[in-house]
Order: sequence, then C-alpha cells, then structure tokens
Amino acid sequence: MSSPSCRAIDDTFGPYAGHCRGAFDFTLLFEETLLSILPLCAVLSIAPWRIVYLLRRTIKVRGSLLLPSKLVLYALISIFQVALIALWASPSAVRTRTSIPNAAITLVGTLALGALSFAEHQRTIRPSLILEAYLLLSLIFDAARVRTLWLQDYNNILAAVSTAAFAIKICLLSVETVGKRKLLRKEYASESPEATSGLFGKSLFLWLNPLFRTGYRHSLSVADLLPLDKHLTANYLYNRLHQPWANLTAKGPRSLLILFFRRFKWRFLAAVPPRLGLIAFNFCQPFLIERVIEFNREPESGETTNVGYGLIGAYFLVYTGIAVTTGQYHHMTYRAITMARGGLVSMMFAKTPLVNANGADPASSLTLMSADIERITNGWQTMHECWANVIEVSVAIWLLERQLGAACAIPIGVAIGKAGSPWDLNLSEEAR
Repeated sequence: MSSPSCRAIDDTFGPYAGHCRGAFDFTLLFEETLLSILPLCAVLSIAPWRIVYLLRRTIKVRGSLLLPSKLVLYALISIFQVALIALWASPSAVRTRTSIPNAAITLVGTLALGALSFAEHQRTIRPSLILEAYLLLSLIFDAARVRTLWLQDYNNILAAVSTAAFAIKICLLSVETVGKRKLLRKEYASESPEATSGLFGKSLFLWLNPLFRTGYRHSLSVADLLPLDKHLTANYLYNRLHQPWANLTAKGPRSLLILFFRRFKWRFLAAVPPRLGLIAFNFCQPFLIERVIEFNREPESGETTNVGYGLIGAYFLVYTGIAVTTGQYHHMTYRAITMARGGLVSMMFAKTPLVNANGADPASSLTLMSADIERITNGWQTMHECWANVIEVSVAIWLLERQLGAACAIPIGVAIGKAGSPWDLNLSEEAR
C-alpha cells in the first residue's frame, strides 16, 4: 500500500519497513546498501587481483560457444543497468539517497565481472567459484529488492526492468555453473572430477555421482576409481616437504609439525570457514524455535501468513546450510589429514634405503609406519574442534544466561561433571 509515510520510511536504513508492504519487508535503502552495494564492493575488491593473476596463467580450454554466451549475457545485463540508471535519475522516480549510486556501481561491477568471467573461463579448469558465489548470493538479495519494487506500486517500470535483469542473471548463473571438462586441452584432460567441479559440484559432492552410478551397475575395481587430485599424490606431497625438511639445521621435537603447518597452512585453514558457518547455523536453531513458538500464539492474519512463509524459508536456509557446511568441514579436515599422512609416508619410504640395516630396528620402523601415523591422523580429526568448542560453549552460556539468568551456572556445572565421568572410567579400566 503506497503512502507518503512509506516513501519516507524507504529512505531510511531500517532495516524493518514498519507497516509498509504487509509489515513484512526491508526498507529500499537497506536493500540497496547492505544487499547490493556491500557484496558488490567485496567482489570488486577481489576481481582486479584475480584477473591480473589469471592473465599470467596459460589458456586451458578450447574454443566453444560457452564463452560468447557468457559475454552476451553480461552485455545484456549491462544494457539493463544503463536503463535502470536513466530510470532512477528521471524526475518521476521515487528513489532513495543510494538508488542512483547503487545502479552506477552495479553497472561498473557488471563490466568487471564480465572481464573476470572471460579470464576465468579461459585460464582455469573449473567454473569460477567467485562468480558462482556472488551470483547466487546476489540473486537471493535481488529477489527481495524486486519484490519491494513491485509492492511499492509507484515504481512499476523500474520493477519491470529489474525483473528482466533478474531473469538474465538467473540465466547467467546457469551458464557460469556449466563445467568445462569436455573443453579442456589435452594436457589438462586428466584432472580429477573434483578439481574441475564448481561451487555447486563441490558443495553437494556432485562430482562423486559418476562413481556411485558405476558402483550401482557393478562391483567397483581399481580401474573404476576417479583420478586422484594432484595435491594428494605422493610425488606432490614429497616435493613439498622433502627439501624444506632437509634444509632445517636445528630439528626439535616439534620441527616436523611446524613444517607441516607452514607448508600446508591454507589446506588446514580451509576447514575454518565451513566450521564457523556450522556454528552460526547451529545457533540459528534455538532462535527459530523461539520465533515459531511466538508465531503459534499469534492470531491468524495477513501479517502472520507472511511471517509463516518467512519462517519456512528460514528453516530451509538453516538446514541446507547445516548440511553443506557439515559436509565441507569434514571434507576439508580429512583432505588435510590425507595430505599429512601421504607426506609422512612418502618421506619415510624415501628414507628407508638410507637406513643402516645393522643399526635399524625393523619393529620400530613398522610401528612408525602404522600405529604412530594412525595416532597422528586420528588426533587431527578433531583439531578444529578445540577452538570451535570454545566459541560454541561461550555462545551456549550466553543463551542460557538470557533464559535462566545466574541460574545458568547449574547446568554448566552438571555438564562439566558429566564430561569428566568417561575419563574417570577409562582410568579405572586401565588401572585394572
């Protein structure tokens, strides 16, 4: 329902638009700043560096219609952005302080993303993770903004043009997610399916589907297994560790551990973002449950119907996020563990011919190859739980304090007592 008050509210940061549009919407200024300008500026801060980096790489794909299709779609979106700038600048448009700057920044961003897409397509073996992530996120945010424009009732032409640009962006995301495995040049055709997968393929482990289909048809053999990622091969891991280890002059008890973290720090840190995401999604659940309980107590009306739809969407996002972040967290953790195990075994095998047969103890070597490496890898399975549990416990205590006040100390004490019980039991069993 349009009114002067709603026009004034839309020019405030909000984020809640009050009674406007069924009392279930953000203000237009909030959508233009936080849901449009902010993510676009984040991508624009990365895109130039990424383009410069890619231009130094070799071309990895053959010519096809996929690249022209992407460039045509970016050109179409740019045309619609120019039209939006003109429409927002017209005297009849009801705009906010950021409407014209947002349209101008979006045009610049579209051109930059087109250049990034050109470089990513030619010089990488997989779809661009940056473009896929931005386009997916921006589509969710643009859907909210297009809905706002249609419900305003006084910016219908802008709403129609924004809807057309939104539809083209959907097509663009579909094209950006297309894999390039069949287009790779001969020297890159043997790359593993995981290495050539994009954001959706990696997040949902779609690159494993061919292996599952093969296993469904007949028993798997070694020849049916997928090619190994080059970063997991023994040769790569040995080359990453052998020379730095040989160059160490003072080797202490923790020298090998420090070397591993220095040489593979980004592999170990890759599990941190999904673990943080998992913490966030897990703690969204009590807030959702609290809101659902309040929702069930409210009388049925048009406003509560909108809230119900919003809660359905929130539950979908939260539990989808939990599934994706859990899978990626464990995948990245075990990938780092596999690299550590492969590096250790490779170095020990390389050392074996140099060991004095008379002075070496075969039993010790066997223990190092089996029990010691197994103990290391088992311990590293929970290496990220140390810092993550500190965050989770702190947030859980805060949530309990909100509900129980000072009485939250009682369940905390009970939890600490319960956590000590299994350790006491293990000690008593070992003593016996």
